[in-house]
Amino acid sequence: MLGSVLLRAAGAAAAALALAAPAAPAAPAGGAFRGSTAERRDVALTLAGGRVTHVRVTIGRYVCSPEGDIGPLAVEVDAGARVGSRGTFGFSAGPPSERLRVDGRIGRGGVVRGRLRLTGTMGIGDPCASRRIAFSATRTR
Repeated sequence: MLGSVLLRAAGAAAAALALAAPAAPAAPAGGAFRGSTAERRDVALTLAGGRVTHVRVTIGRYVCSPEGDIGPLAVEVDAGARVGSRGTFGFSAGPPSERLRVDGRIGRGGVVRGRLRLTGTMGIGDPCASRRIAFSATRTR
């Protein structure tokens, strides 16, 4: 008898917790996002079918060794990166000579925030890299 009372109490507590737990956010809707980087350069992302499909960004400072800063540099990549249930995504795309790493999160109100970094090489093999750059973009359509 005591066992069944405890079982019912435990079941009721579990049901109450399930009702109180926040629901997982819905999959992000597709659309275009535009904004800027911490370098005050343009960034644009396109989402479709729960994926980040395209990114276009201008990197202000892109340093190669021994050449020095060769920025600004416009970069455009097709991604196809899945957006997780919490709105997060991360991917690397582009050829080894201009490899873009993007990590971000789609927040409430259609705002995407994240960080990106470009790495690569000059035609003669000299290494190049930007620093990790914060960005923010809002839905435009």
